[in-house]
Amino acid sequence: MTSRYGAPVTFDTFGGFYHTGCIDRCGRKAVLLLAPIGYEELCTRATWSALAEYIAAAGHACLRFDYPGTADAIDLAGDPEGISDWFVAARECVAFLREYNPGIELVLVGQGLGASLAVQLATELPDVAATVLMAPVVKGRAYLRELQAWSRMLTDRMGIGPDPSDNGYSVAGIPLASGRAAAIKTIDLTRTTEPPAARVLLVERSQMSRDSSIGSHLKTLGADVSSIDYEGYENILQNPSLAGPQLGTLTRIVSWIDNLGHLPIAGANCSAKVVGPARPIAGPHYDELPVRFGPDERLFGVLCLPLGRRPTAIAVLANSGRDYHIGWGRAAVEQARALAERGIASLRIDAGGIGDSAASAGAPAEVLYSEEQTADLRHAIDYVEKLDAGPIALVGRCSGAYAAFLAAVQDVRVRNVVAINIMRFVWDPRETVAEALLSAHRTIGGSLAMLFSKRSLRRLLSGNLRVKAPVISLSRRLVRTVSLIASHIPGGAGQKLYSEGHRRFQILESRGVCLAMFFSEGDHALGEFRTYMGRRGARLRRYTKASFSIIPDADHDFTHSAARARLTNALCDVLAAPSSPPSREQRRQASRFPLRSLLRR
Repeated sequence: MTSRYGAPVTFDTFGGFYHTGCIDRCGRKAVLLLAPIGYEELCTRATWSALAEYIAAAGHACLRFDYPGTADAIDLAGDPEGISDWFVAARECVAFLREYNPGIELVLVGQGLGASLAVQLATELPDVAATVLMAPVVKGRAYLRELQAWSRMLTDRMGIGPDPSDNGYSVAGIPLASGRAAAIKTIDLTRTTEPPAARVLLVERSQMSRDSSIGSHLKTLGADVSSIDYEGYENILQNPSLAGPQLGTLTRIVSWIDNLGHLPIAGANCSAKVVGPARPIAGPHYDELPVRFGPDERLFGVLCLPLGRRPTAIAVLANSGRDYHIGWGRAAVEQARALAERGIASLRIDAGGIGDSAASAGAPAEVLYSEEQTADLRHAIDYVEKLDAGPIALVGRCSGAYAAFLAAVQDVRVRNVVAINIMRFVWDPRETVAEALLSAHRTIGGSLAMLFSKRSLRRLLSGNLRVKAPVISLSRRLVRTVSLIASHIPGGAGQKLYSEGHRRFQILESRGVCLAMFFSEGDHALGEFRTYMGRRGARLRRYTKASFSIIPDADHDFTHSAARARLTNALCDVLAAPSSPPSREQRRQASRFPLRSLLRR
């Protein structure tokens, strides 16, 4: 199987994407990408996808993958000790590249902790022509301190405290097990005794945050070290919904790989084996399969099916913001596997231009809240309909909730919708997506409280707080809220939004579509709900198939693990009644509908 966007491949407990490149290219390399971990990986998934496509477009073979226990990989049975399993996975990927591209030189490209793994891995491999180290973790101790700073920065920005269950290294709800942290703490690349390759490219962070000691050290070991700036690195890590690939940096990396030249290797040839379809990965109570679908198969998703039983329904899990298909804090992965335990299949997807899905040729620069995002969700509906896995449900949070709500209005095949912290029932063209995203984490009252807090006033007096942008954004939110409150005034913009919103609710009601709305306690999205349905939700009584629930002790993103667990339980309760283990007859019937036969339908 080949795909210009990367063919999904699977190993024992994890998967990845493989690009063949051009087998006739002189000097073709086999490039293994070793990703960063945690929040950094969440923010750079689209960058990693773009880099793989650039490398393949230049003719090189390329493989990127998820480390065991992370992203889409199967969850580990217990708390991991060390990171040896990540090295085992990387060696499997090297073996894969060698099998499908015999004899050609290997290049390792890593970012963050992935760069540290690349340095250590390269010393044990005989044919590494070069390594590219992007913002490498030079010293593990410093990296762990940085994780703690990231954690505090994000929770402070969202107005929440640390997760009570956290060991201090959880960022954006993505934990780092203490056993892994202990192994990372011992990393010190300045103590390596041999270079990772004869040629090394350092892609360095800004002058303020870079650690140049590794470049000097590698030179003393005899490596030919080049360096370029990692433009926009700090901006990428601000927010995955507001960051995009730094294409200029990626172009320079590919150009450097192109200029490595070609050293003949014994047994090298210009042939490459064709990769077959990805195989399902088995979890304890589910099977998962990475799939491409939609026009030109440019869209990507992970199909999760209950093990040993035929699904009673199937849910499509939409992106929230630009968080790719695993979700903030891996929430979508947790939800998919919990649903499978209750007998419900799911497809967690990336809309075009997000994560592992390519944008269409005519896509707008901003896909969130666009017709393009809704259209991609309907492509997912086309795909799951062919599986004949039961009634179709759509699930989304924030911008994903809006896409799910709108797609359900447009598509008669949808039977259930779960909208979590839905911030808009109708998109207001007077508003920008950036304003909507920035307002997601706080109510208007909360924004005012933050703006006039003692800490903010101290920063203002010291010249370290810019108030123009937040004041403008807050003003626009107030105007929009007031216009919706005054929506009964004939001919006003607020009336048009209000009427269109209720028209959409009525469409779902007339078709018997069940709409469940969940809101975090005190979330800004509640303001949108109340302007349409009244402060106590009285107008919601018009719609007998619609329901409204509050999830306590949760922020907008459900960052804390306990909050995500409460949401997941509520989601499962809505989409599936509690069920007993399947009977012998149910298991016999399910055996007639294994994963492969479902996929062939």
